[in-house]
Amino acid sequence: MKEFEFFLKKGEVKKQSPDINLSKAAFIDSVERINLAKNIFRKEKPKYVLENAYEAMREAADSLLYLNGFKSFSHEASIVYLMGRGFSESDIAEFDRLRKIRNSIKYYGENCDESEAKLAIEFAEKIIKKIEKLLK
Repeated sequence: MKEFEFFLKKGEVKKQSPDINLSKAAFIDSVERINLAKNIFRKEKPKYVLENAYEAMREAADSLLYLNGFKSFSHEASIVYLMGRGFSESDIAEFDRLRKIRNSIKYYGENCDESEAKLAIEFAEKIIKKIEKLLK
């Protein structure tokens, strides 16, 4: 996995003033989206559940970036940013694995099963809780 500096140099992340309001809004969106994923579980296709669980994590990660004065234009950069902030290598690897599954669903017509969607929800809740602690 690439270093965060790589994304800064490549222009996929921009330095900006910390934005507390945008950070709060993104985190609220994250919580609402994970709740949506839980509500549609077993009611909609598992791929929609997984996509929403992944997006909830990404929005939470972006809320941390906004708070610390960054704007990411790369899902990978948002994930990498969590390294060194209390997230284990296995957390980062799982987040990135879900990113790849989400991309396969979104861009290549792939699917996932219910068990994968359930795991995505559980993992997203864990990541969102960790980010919430960092935001406080």
